[in-house]
Amino acid sequence: MKKIFISLFIMLGTISFAFSANTPDLKYKNISVKNKITYNIDSNTWQKADGKKGETFYIKTKGFGDFYDYLDSENNFAFSTNCEYEFIHNNSLIGFSNRDMKFYEILYDNNTAGKRALSKEEVEAILPDYKIISLSEFSTKTGALKVKKKMSALKIFLYNDTNRSFDNYTFSSGNSKFEQYDLRGFLTVYKPGMIQFSKENEQDRKNWYILLVR
Repeated sequence: MKKIFISLFIMLGTISFAFSANTPDLKYKNISVKNKITYNIDSNTWQKADGKKGETFYIKTKGFGDFYDYLDSENNFAFSTNCEYEFIHNNSLIGFSNRDMKFYEILYDNNTAGKRALSKEEVEAILPDYKIISLSEFSTKTGALKVKKKMSALKIFLYNDTNRSFDNYTFSSGNSKFEQYDLRGFLTVYKPGMIQFSKENEQDRKNWYILLVR
């Protein structure tokens, strides 16, 4: 066990480059202020433009934190998804929560919005260009996971299949140069090395995740 931890700290000195943009290059456009979406109660579907049937919602105001409020046609508050990134996918309203590090399907019924966490298979369908890694795959003893990098750029999304939340978690990596995504858990790796996902100055090994990219 001692050798494992020594190896991990030695790898802090290896060069590992991870670059990212403000948001991942998702092919789904984030729903934002001044957009309007329509919910069709008959087909239980969402779309971005006004429909012949259905209830139209407008996004006009920012609510608590980074979440946007959905307003009805009379400018009254309708609901909030508590997600930072939202888009329409296969006529479903999908949201991503930074705190939960999960994708949700927004369920709307009787003027009330709920949400269902997407499975790993559903996330893989939304992110076909990403390697989806479940947090449960990391070692419970060291917090580490070995990942093989075969392409020039490896896109990774950490899928939270736990009940934990991840406020203030960021990626870090010894001497590497990288930018953070606004959407937590996304990473693009260009060169092998060690990448740590944890809170700043996190000392508790139970609360960090380490990608050993080879």
